[in-house]
Amino acid sequence: MNLSFFCTHWGKLLFFLLSFSYCAIKVFFANIKRGGILLIQIAVGSLYMFSVPRGYTDGFNQWCKQIIAICLTAFLQTTLLFLGMLTLQDNLLLGLGIMLTANEVPRIAQQLRERVGGSFMRMQEMSALAVSHGTGIHAGCTGV
Repeated sequence: MNLSFFCTHWGKLLFFLLSFSYCAIKVFFANIKRGGILLIQIAVGSLYMFSVPRGYTDGFNQWCKQIIAICLTAFLQTTLLFLGMLTLQDNLLLGLGIMLTANEVPRIAQQLRERVGGSFMRMQEMSALAVSHGTGIHAGCTGV
């Protein structure tokens, strides 16, 4: 038996085993952390309920968005890890790539939130500017 084949084969196997362990452990502890954050968010969310009847819905809306984001991130991360494990049986490299992608879900979601949130804030500012200019033009035309 060729020594270089033996070293290459076991080297690849060791690399895949270490990468698989890293992905599984990182996702497991990330979900535990996310679960704790979710429990705290749910407990704090009840305090926002007192301000909703008074018309202060901003805090409640933000709380809902945070809960949805945490649940969606946990779901996507766990789904990608499970899909990677299923794919690992047929194709080692593709399965490992999917599992490594599962580790990057929170970072990708954060970048997406910043990109979408920034454009949403610009749309809000532009619409407020258009409304204020529109009322100014309307007031100038009517002579009020």
